[in-house]
Amino acid sequence: MSLLTLFLLAYVGAITPGPDILLVMRNTLLFGFIQGVKVFSGIASGWIVYLGVLYFGFGYFFNGKVTQIVLSIFGAVYLAYIAFMLFKKSATHIAVQDSKVSKESPDTYLKALIINLSNPKAILFFSVIVAPFIESNPLVSLSVLFCGLSSAFFSIILIATFFRNLICDKVFHIIDKVCSILFACFALLLLYHVYDVFKS
Repeated sequence: MSLLTLFLLAYVGAITPGPDILLVMRNTLLFGFIQGVKVFSGIASGWIVYLGVLYFGFGYFFNGKVTQIVLSIFGAVYLAYIAFMLFKKSATHIAVQDSKVSKESPDTYLKALIINLSNPKAILFFSVIVAPFIESNPLVSLSVLFCGLSSAFFSIILIATFFRNLICDKVFHIIDKVCSILFACFALLLLYHVYDVFKS
């Protein structure tokens, strides 16, 4: 696979809907560019774990049933918790100004890291789709892959930063409610993934 193709594969794979990209978009819209980058840094740390596993030849670890079940259940519970916290939040608790970011979400990095590491989409992407194409020159291939993933997320951060200035407080409240529903849906998908793994 050419490096350009690998870059595009990473870009498209990263930008498709999932809890990672949703968390980045939501936090950037509500709190601004810096907060979006903090979320991204947590997600990127998760990528480094996956890429390290691939580089040292332990990709089979994530293909194991036990690993997938444990990570999926943990991810489902955590996403359900986030969905609940967002849904019960009233409009008066939404901080739109950057100055309130530290009070609103001090655990942004850790939250993003946990969501990424327990996301079966990420596991599938790295261990099944990407792994077969990085054997010839692993270090260069993994670097290009990381750049492709990062480019996709920074595109979303920049777009969300631009549009946040055009959104009123009421829309921010709606964003939280929509995100809570989507996170709940992702949690259900993770539980279905557990069921699917059990069946196979």
